[in-house]
Amino acid sequence: MDKKLLDQASKAVRGFSCKSVMLALAVLLMSGCAGIGPSTPPSQDYRLTPVAQSPTNVHLPGKFVWHDLLTPDADAARDFYTGVFGWSFKKQGSYIVISNKGKPIGGMIEVGAEEGKEREAIWLAFMSVSDVDNAVAYLKSSGGVVHKGPVDMEHRGRGVLVSDPQGAQLLLLKAEGGDPLDEEPAFGDWLWNEIWSNVPQQSHDFYEVLGEYDSSLDTSGYRILKKDGKWRAGIRSVFEDDFKVRWVPVIRVADPEETVKKVEQKGGAVWVRPDEPPSNGDTALISDSTGALLMIQRWSVESSEGGE
Repeated sequence: MDKKLLDQASKAVRGFSCKSVMLALAVLLMSGCAGIGPSTPPSQDYRLTPVAQSPTNVHLPGKFVWHDLLTPDADAARDFYTGVFGWSFKKQGSYIVISNKGKPIGGMIEVGAEEGKEREAIWLAFMSVSDVDNAVAYLKSSGGVVHKGPVDMEHRGRGVLVSDPQGAQLLLLKAEGGDPLDEEPAFGDWLWNEIWSNVPQQSHDFYEVLGEYDSSLDTSGYRILKKDGKWRAGIRSVFEDDFKVRWVPVIRVADPEETVKKVEQKGGAVWVRPDEPPSNGDTALISDSTGALLMIQRWSVESSEGGE
């Protein structure tokens, strides 16, 4: 990975606190359980939504099917994403459903910052698995950590919050009603998720089993994980011993240069611009106005077609 990209990524997540994220997701998981008792306070009434608009009864292991934003300022985040990507938002109790062009693509949860800490935000990705309990057994045997669950979340499915053996956090899900079917992502949709790892071969070997991937494609230090010919995730090599391994989500945009202008206008940060290495003009590393890290990318269908 380019040194500048690495340095800026580290700065972008300097306020990140594992403890506050674990607490927030623990509340989400438990509040989303079927059969939650009447003692749950109204402020924690998270009314979750299915990850697919209508039941598909199809599960696609290894696909990233949902994203939740944990943020200390939901109003600021809403203003940012509306202005930059045109997203819309709908409150369901304390849970906020995010839609792009009328299609639900994620959710938002407002969480308070720890006392004495900077306010912080993070996007948490949901990976589809064919069997949550089997996935947990494999994760534990490989040195991963289970933080909460597995639990059955009403309308959402069976989920578990974990860290992989290198510490990258994600939520494993067997979705109720099935996963969203594959389709070309619209502008403003989630395009991709990539793991930034300083032990890329270990990450590959772990996720190859967890995600049930059946092939991969190497492209100059970047590896693409595939299932049935579909690109599902990327592994970006980061050769720094003290780097914190993490999943980074990517949003499809039509024009990265115009998008980064909007990012700055709406109070976000541009850590690596489209015209800076290692981008070839198609990608940029940004954070929203509450600090959540993500990438944007210009992408065409043709770029993900071809042989092994």
